[in-house]
Parts: sequence; C-alpha cells; structure tokens
Amino acid sequence: GDRGATTALAWITRTDDSDDGLAFGTENGYLCVWKKSLNEEWTETFCQCLTGGEDSQEIVGMAYDIGSTQLAVIHRSQAVHRFIMNSSMHPSPLISKSILKHWPQAVGFGQTSARGPEIWTFGREDGVIYVLNENGTIIQNWPTATVIGHAVINAKEDAMILDDVAQGIALYRLSTSERVRTFPVPSSQRR
Repeated sequence: GDRGATTALAWITRTDDSDDGLAFGTENGYLCVWKKSLNEEWTETFCQCLTGGEDSQEIVGMAYDIGSTQLAVIHRSQAVHRFIMNSSMHPSPLISKSILKHWPQAVGFGQTSARGPEIWTFGREDGVIYVLNENGTIIQNWPTATVIGHAVINAKEDAMILDDVAQGIALYRLSTSERVRTFPVPSSQRR
C-alpha cells in the first residue's frame, strides 16, 4: 500500500529465542519487521520510515549478523544504518552514516571486532566498497573500477562475490581484496 513495493529482505534469527523474524524495506523508505511465533502466526513488531537522502528514500539492501543480532540497512541515497535487534524483534538504532557520492547497491557484514562486526557497503555506479567499523567510521575504501550489480560476503570462508555487470561474477579473497577468478556470464548485450 502506502509503504511502497518491497525492495529488500532479511531473515532474523536469534540464538536465545526460538521465534524467527523477517525484516523488509520498501521503495518509500519503510523498515518493517514481522515476528513469527511458535504457533506459526506472524505479527508486525515494527514499521517506521527511515531517513534517507534528498534524492531517494528507497531501501535497497539489508544484512543480518546472527552473532551480534545486528541489522544493516542501506538507502539508495548515500545512507547506511546499523540496528540491534532485541528479543521482541524490535530494532534499536545504533548509528546512521551518510557517505557522500556513494549510492549503495548491496551491504554485508565482514570481520567481527570486540564491539561488533564491520559493515561493508558496495556502491553501484561508483564501484567503491566502504568498510565501516562499529562506530560508523570508515576504516577502508576500495575502488573496484566496476559497476556492482550485487555483492555477498562470507567472512568465515574469506570470500566476497561481486556481480561485475561488465564482466560477470567475480570472486575475491576478502582479507586481501585480491580478485581470484571471474566467472563470465554469456550475454549478447550489456547487462
């Protein structure tokens, strides 16, 4: 309805709770969370319009870290948000960060420090990956020289996969940012 089309999803599970949750973001900037009880009933526990940027409110990506119970949410318009999910599946904001001239396409959690995991945000048009620590401080930026269609991180396997829209799927070593292999995607036109 008035919240707009769903544009991002993340499953929420907690090691201290048997209930599951589903977070979703919309094109109008709403972050909503539903909780599933043991008897399979879903209840909305949270729905609020997040502050985006002046260009767009659309939420384009989410990631959840089960170890820290943190949720990362990105807007198309240069905004990165970090929440902690409580046992009622209600997100409490930890930090929001704007990164000028960075239009995130994907988000993931990287290595975990003493106070929480790093957030990796992947820019589409600029092709820059920013790594933010638990305070929202940019601790690394890495220009990839690609247009990023999507990205996923597996910190345990030291792997990152980027959808390089010009060349195909690119596998990187997370710890060194070394491109290990490109898996070309056959196409008769530019993706």
